[in-house]
Amino acid sequence: MTVLDITRRLTDAGIDPADARSEARLLVSYVTGKPASYLLANPMEDFDSPALAEAVGKRAERYPLQYIIGKWEFYGLPFAVNEHTLIPRPDTELIAEAAIRHTPANGRILDLCTGSGCIAAAILANRTSANGIAVDLYPETLRAAEDNLTALGLNDRCTFVCGDATTDLFDPSVTFDVIVSNPPYITADEMTVLEPELAYEPEHALTDGGDGLSILEKIIELYKNHLAPDGVMILEHGWKQSDAVREIAANNGMTHEKIMDYGNNTRGAVLKRLMAKN
Repeated sequence: MTVLDITRRLTDAGIDPADARSEARLLVSYVTGKPASYLLANPMEDFDSPALAEAVGKRAERYPLQYIIGKWEFYGLPFAVNEHTLIPRPDTELIAEAAIRHTPANGRILDLCTGSGCIAAAILANRTSANGIAVDLYPETLRAAEDNLTALGLNDRCTFVCGDATTDLFDPSVTFDVIVSNPPYITADEMTVLEPELAYEPEHALTDGGDGLSILEKIIELYKNHLAPDGVMILEHGWKQSDAVREIAANNGMTHEKIMDYGNNTRGAVLKRLMAKN
């Protein structure tokens, strides 16, 4: 089985040809240990490997490449991923970037619905005097986040809390400079037309089963009270949800600033509490 053979098989399975070529090399590299440069120079080398055949077969069934190889990069950092965690995506790097920009020296951050821990890790890796708390509802997901931050040497600055982000998990006196979240925001209708790979990702991390806004709204309502005086809340949301999030923010006495994605669509928001007038 050559890289070109694998590329053709993945293309026949409905994967974009450009993606199929790069994925073919990643699969061969994962199984054989051959570097990408070698595979680019030797696309016709035949690899006779049951493990490779199995990996290619799974990918042809649209099982996510990231779960097959068990890792993915986010904000220049490596993360282990599995079916308990969402796969980190480039658009979410913009949320992490905004959070890093707003995190002050010695800042305190809260990452709700942490998943793989990629946002918390990106912040702590780039703000080396900051510390934080990562929250997830599911123990196996939180364990994956803790393992990732431990592997990156960041776990000593992060506390891991298993809890429901739609409830207030903290004493009223606890505040944060940055509260960030990539919560489930895909609508129930959108879930029916997504690419096949998403069927393997944890559904509870993708959708609230309704309009995609219920968890976002609860986070804003509850956690605005845990912002430090100059603190910000940074949320990822769907590209059609900006107006609704702006309205929810206004109803909770917060300002709203858009975060645009690489396709020039709104992908998130930076929210701040309105200062009380004297």
